[in-house]
Amino acid sequence: MSEYFYVPAEHIVDNHIAIVGEEAKHIARVLRKETGEPIWIVDGEGKAYECILRLVTLELVECEIQYEHHHYREPDIAVTLAVAQLKNPSRMDWLIEKATELGVRAIIPLQTERTISRSVKEERWNNIAIASMKQCGRSILPKISPPLHIFEVLKESSQYDLKLIPYERTDHVLFIAEALKYRKPPRNGLLVIGPEGGFTESEITAAEQSGFAQVSLGRRRLRTETAAIVALSWIVGNE
Repeated sequence: MSEYFYVPAEHIVDNHIAIVGEEAKHIARVLRKETGEPIWIVDGEGKAYECILRLVTLELVECEIQYEHHHYREPDIAVTLAVAQLKNPSRMDWLIEKATELGVRAIIPLQTERTISRSVKEERWNNIAIASMKQCGRSILPKISPPLHIFEVLKESSQYDLKLIPYERTDHVLFIAEALKYRKPPRNGLLVIGPEGGFTESEITAAEQSGFAQVSLGRRRLRTETAAIVALSWIVGNE
């Protein structure tokens, strides 16, 4: 199984890639790679590179690009996940990891009327997303935004082709598969997941007025992170 390394696009010039920092140390010290060996690089912006090592030191690793792949292992639909912040930091970490594996393009920590505000750990979450991107062999690093209130997210949702909001009390017994069935494949989507206390009526009304389809995730009440993963699996899991 290939191991992937993350190098920001600015470190990739022509057909050469310079790797520094922890990635260089991991290649040289932990994996004990040598010149002439092949490695894979992803740039977080949609490109993956098959490379040959040309220089290996603890401070700097240089490699030469052999093949370049575009939109590598990415779903066709670009999904933004707006998810209510979780009380337990480890559960939020887990959700960032799994959402990245499933192919989300962006993650918005969501503030709702029933969300308890928590400190945001953007740097930690970004590092988790990087590790997850490399582990599953993706080429796009999800963008993790600062927290936004649900009404801000709804207000700016006109850019999305597909807008879904799971709601356990919906009268419209519409499942995600049905929401996707009779429409042309969307280019981008916005999935809004509420807190464990649920959305308020005013939030659901605002979502309806913004063109969101209310969908059901089944008969059982799900935790926030479970609901997010179930919904994402329906949308991008098979791509």
